[in-house]
Amino acid sequence: MLKILAVTDGSRQSNPAVAHAIKLYRNNGQIDLHLLNVQIRPGSGHARMFVNKSDLEDYYQTEGRQALDGACRILDQAAVPYTRHIAIGHAAETIANFARQHGFDQIIMGTHGRSGLTGLLLGSVASDVIRLSSVPVTLAK
Repeated sequence: MLKILAVTDGSRQSNPAVAHAIKLYRNNGQIDLHLLNVQIRPGSGHARMFVNKSDLEDYYQTEGRQALDGACRILDQAAVPYTRHIAIGHAAETIANFARQHGFDQIIMGTHGRSGLTGLLLGSVASDVIRLSSVPVTLAK
């Protein structure tokens, strides 16, 4: 069974990755699909000085669930089974490490996410995941 990691940041630019996963499921039926949202830690340690760890973790989980909701609705409507995950860290490194640590065969993600100027041609996260990943990365647009 092919183990696939579909990455979403909650933007509609992530939806083609979910659509591609649905297509793979319908064509094969033998995929173990996982959705991942990565919550980015504040760049400054100062923010963590004023918010306790438990509140920060609750915030990441709430934001992550909200970011996954749209993709989950699409998969639920298509009757495609999946498991969802929320990770915290630098987006590209976290995605590549998560895929490696959990034995995924493939990563599927959109070509662009929420970022603005840095991702005009090819999203910076997407290009970094390609560079860092030890498994094939499919970009869907």
